[in-house]
Amino acid sequence: MTLCTAHIRQVNDTEELVFATDSCLTGGEKWKHGIKLFELPRKDCLLCFAGDTFRAYPLVLNMVSSIHLDKYLQSPSATLEEVLEFLSEQFTTLVKTITEIDKERIHEERGSAQFLFGGWDWQKGLYRVWKLHYTKDAEGFVFDELTNDNNQTIFYTFLGNADIDVEKEAKERFKKLLSDEDKFGKKLDMEPLRVLSSISLDKNIREVDGSLQIAKIYKSNRTEFFGIYWESSKGKPCFQGREYNEINKPLVRYFDPDTFEILESDLPSKLNNISEEDYQNDYEFIKDCYDETGNLKETVSEKEKHTLRLIFKDVAYRQFVKKQEDEQTAQIEEL
Repeated sequence: MTLCTAHIRQVNDTEELVFATDSCLTGGEKWKHGIKLFELPRKDCLLCFAGDTFRAYPLVLNMVSSIHLDKYLQSPSATLEEVLEFLSEQFTTLVKTITEIDKERIHEERGSAQFLFGGWDWQKGLYRVWKLHYTKDAEGFVFDELTNDNNQTIFYTFLGNADIDVEKEAKERFKKLLSDEDKFGKKLDMEPLRVLSSISLDKNIREVDGSLQIAKIYKSNRTEFFGIYWESSKGKPCFQGREYNEINKPLVRYFDPDTFEILESDLPSKLNNISEEDYQNDYEFIKDCYDETGNLKETVSEKEKHTLRLIFKDVAYRQFVKKQEDEQTAQIEEL
């Protein structure tokens, strides 16, 4: 099962399309670490699902493999609508190959998973999102656009399982949140994710659980996946549903689930000593990123921050190894 959401975030002059979902997989058993938000072989769109994992996973894996083999669909020349039509046609073809199933329940089984698909339409200059689902009348997957040509105002959507009313619960909590904060008719920041988080943490809703999976689509035709600390800012770093520790966590940006602001705590804002002995070949790069007082410059790019994280991890490892060698040498000398 699941609950997923998509919305257009508008803060100051920033406009981004945000996708998010919980990490729970159920079906006779329960997993809290399933991947449910997918990046396609092209970087301007995302896909997530709600419903039966046993139905969704084969469809998604076949789709990703097929696009990998289709150079046109990977190229920027292919429109979002062409990719969407491909998904609809392929999903329809695949579910029609299902055999050894009760004929009275065949349409129910074929349609036991539904999807949110969306991205940046460079031709129309708009973010666009569709619901992709199976219908008995069409005997296949069809798609309904949830955005429109005027989606520069406010757009959000929730997708969940109708049989447990989790989608209805999300919409009610969202309306209450907007009412409490007097935000009706105003631009959205991360309010849909706050609702998703509250439901994922609600122990009375078994079907929605686990850390949030979050990604953004930018107008530059690229996507970015984020980690999150879970279940609070004092929890463990999680990425795509998996838990990590501070040493082996993926080098991505992480959300604080209490505020939904980006955490930069893994990057020191100030260095007390920048020495060539510590940083060796990276000494000049470190000096370019930190000013004369040792403070991290505001102009440092995300790419440079990524490089800094790699450097600091390498330095920490070298210092650890040297410390172990020094202790071993000291023990030998004592003998």
